[in-house]
Amino acid sequence: MVENYGVQGYVVGPGEGVLGHGPGVMATRVSTSGALSVIELEVRDGPPWHVHTREEESFYVLDGSLRVHCGDDIFEAGPRSFVFLPRGIPHRFDAVDGPATVLLIAAPGGLDEYFDELHQAADPTSRAAVQQKYGIQRR
Repeated sequence: MVENYGVQGYVVGPGEGVLGHGPGVMATRVSTSGALSVIELEVRDGPPWHVHTREEESFYVLDGSLRVHCGDDIFEAGPRSFVFLPRGIPHRFDAVDGPATVLLIAAPGGLDEYFDELHQAADPTSRAAVQQKYGIQRR
């Protein structure tokens, strides 16, 4: 017997997003019953050093290249590359020679909610509170 816990299968077409979200939000904590978040992003200047305490973060590079710093390691990921960044290890990433388009995959889900709240935060104090709420630590 297979249980789906109320989750329904779905397809998100090009340029669309999960109901109630903008384009590029392919899967949310809610739409996957907590399993994962998937967001298509354009990366130019990536985020500063940070650590996820709750989820594993991955990228599938669709177009362009990323320079990824994970702990003491530095590597480059070009088109059709997969990047895995384990929780608990400081990391950062930037596009190389122009923007890169990636699928960000985070498991378990919830990073979609973090980004929603972070984009609504009006000042550094509010942003720090959102980061703390979601277990994201800046380094």
